[in-house]
Amino acid sequence: MKIEIKNLKKKFNENFVLKDISLTLEKNKSTIILGESGCGKSVLIKTIYKLFGFDSGSILYDGKSEVDIDKFSMLFQYGALFDSLKISENIAFTDFINNKTNFERKVHSLMNDVGLNKSIFNRYPSELSGGMKKRVALARALYKNPKVIFLDEPTTGLDPINSDKINDLILKVVAKRKITAVTITHDIKSAIKTGDKYYFIDNGIIQDNGDCKKILKTKNKIFKSFISGAKY
Repeated sequence: MKIEIKNLKKKFNENFVLKDISLTLEKNKSTIILGESGCGKSVLIKTIYKLFGFDSGSILYDGKSEVDIDKFSMLFQYGALFDSLKISENIAFTDFINNKTNFERKVHSLMNDVGLNKSIFNRYPSELSGGMKKRVALARALYKNPKVIFLDEPTTGLDPINSDKINDLILKVVAKRKITAVTITHDIKSAIKTGDKYYFIDNGIIQDNGDCKKILKTKNKIFKSFISGAKY
């Protein structure tokens, strides 16, 4: 799915969080949204996801203003797994809550895709490491075969080795499933590795954008300052 955003503005009370955002999320590509906490990137993602409305501008989904949000999926920053549910039930949550029972084969397939051993099928999140929980959350995000996946700080809380493994998985699943991926991150190394194009937001405005492989060559002073204080 291709998503085009033009002159988007969003305010809370009288405070504009998004001041004039224009960008394109290319179909089957990985776009990285960078910026300090509070810059507006999370509000942007939630607006694209139709969790928020907006004040002016436009968002087109494959050229249309309306979209079925069931085509979207989210990998939350801290996984947001349900402690009382088994790993299989977490992954198949959309079917589990609707009392469907024939999800075992699909869950096993997804677990294999994200590198999880079938032995944890009936375990609980409290029994898993941080890296394994992140894989479970990724499997859950992929369960409904989304056209667009949003990844909120996918490497947060992980050591460098597990961060690299998650980055590799993201690359793998985006390519294999031909998904449009949108990632919020402070992890510059992750952005360079997993992204095709980046947008840097500061104070509700896009200050810089370009090829992720050329992030470190930016000439934008505000973005350079961000990079120097970010994880790299």
